[in-house]
Amino acid sequence: MLDYKKTIKVIGFDLDQTLYEKSSEIDRAIQGYLFKKIAQFRNCSLEEAEKLFKELYKDGAGLSGTQSMKALGLENASEITQEALENAEIDKFLIPNRETIGLLGRIKEKYKNLDLLTGSGEAIAEKKLKKLEIDRSLFGFCVFDGDAKKSDGTAYELWLKHYEKEGFQPENFLYIGDRPKSDYFVPSPIGIAVVLVNVSKNDPEIKCPQLAKLGDLEELLF
Repeated sequence: MLDYKKTIKVIGFDLDQTLYEKSSEIDRAIQGYLFKKIAQFRNCSLEEAEKLFKELYKDGAGLSGTQSMKALGLENASEITQEALENAEIDKFLIPNRETIGLLGRIKEKYKNLDLLTGSGEAIAEKKLKKLEIDRSLFGFCVFDGDAKKSDGTAYELWLKHYEKEGFQPENFLYIGDRPKSDYFVPSPIGIAVVLVNVSKNDPEIKCPQLAKLGDLEELLF
């Protein structure tokens, strides 16, 4: 296993479902956003859209949310699900977590370079951080939607470029997120180390630490 304490010089965090955990209220808010997209695509009512989705999703016992969207014909289901996560009105369900706030402060103190790379727009991200009582000033460098995207790798390239003058190599960077597709499979080939958090079931195809909760970073980083 990588010796993070010796190798890592820069640590970046995802925001959504990384700096806060999933909840039933957040899931319902996200699904409400998906129902609107289904209704637009199928040219049907919101009630019919909800019924179509739930017949496939079965309260989490059937297909995943993204798989359910694909089954309904929305080929860009992954992008829509991520869009829902970032743009649904979930901030009212966010509550501060003192352990998370303390952990971020200790990481900043030890590693100095603490950054934020998120698919949320800047205004939305700031609103969420405020509800979580996480001071944006903790993050030295931020990449928001509109700057670059994680899904195509441009956000990670921008992140690396920001530290070129420091002489850091990709292996000196650690990214912490929750989504395998954009938070692991994109940055890993570039050479960036990854840790996934808030993982309910480990994926054997993923060759990085997969932690049940954000607080488990303590053992890795300190």
